[in-house]
Amino acid sequence: MAWNNDDPQYAEAMSFYLAGDWSKANTAFSELAKQNPKDGFVQLLRGNILYSLGKLDDSVEAYEAAVAISPDLGVAYYKLGVCYYRMGNLEQALNAFSTVSKVGSESHAMASYFVGLINLFLGRDMAADEAFTAFRKQSPESQIANFYLAQLKMKQKAYADALPLLEELVQGNPGFAEVHYMLGVVQYGLHNNTEAIRSFQRALELNPEDERSKTKLTLLTDVQWP
Repeated sequence: MAWNNDDPQYAEAMSFYLAGDWSKANTAFSELAKQNPKDGFVQLLRGNILYSLGKLDDSVEAYEAAVAISPDLGVAYYKLGVCYYRMGNLEQALNAFSTVSKVGSESHAMASYFVGLINLFLGRDMAADEAFTAFRKQSPESQIANFYLAQLKMKQKAYADALPLLEELVQGNPGFAEVHYMLGVVQYGLHNNTEAIRSFQRALELNPEDERSKTKLTLLTDVQWP
């Protein structure tokens, strides 16, 4: 059913929704859902309302109903993924987030981020790499993907691949001590010892308690760093 504000029942329900009156909105949209059981958009909004009320299990049911009715409703898959992620149901969250990009939803960029994050947590490095690479392409202005991709490249000892990721990241985040440390490790792995020393020194300036950088500097300079 195509809803519009000329329908008084829908208009009233939406007024509650837009005002953030979740209790009244829940009552109103529950009634709309009963009257229109094949309307995925109503179920989507019900899910949003229930989520706002802190009823996570009920919001999952509503989002599941929404995607069952409207399989191309990508935003419902995304919201479903967020719920499952919060509940610790990572495989179900992964399935929901993976579906977002398949249906061409506008939420696909952040869905790729969550796909990467979950796969990284589950030890599926190749899948995580693919997802973070996709996220980086979809949202080049966000450098979060650089951090995780660099970690994965370093784990594989693919230092040449990690280097440009970290250089871009440190340029945009010059006060991020961990990135300077990672850059030092990569430069050391590429036998660029002078650059490695500079990176470890900068990491130590930003975080004087970083014992890792102290150890690396002692190794590279034969000087005991305080």
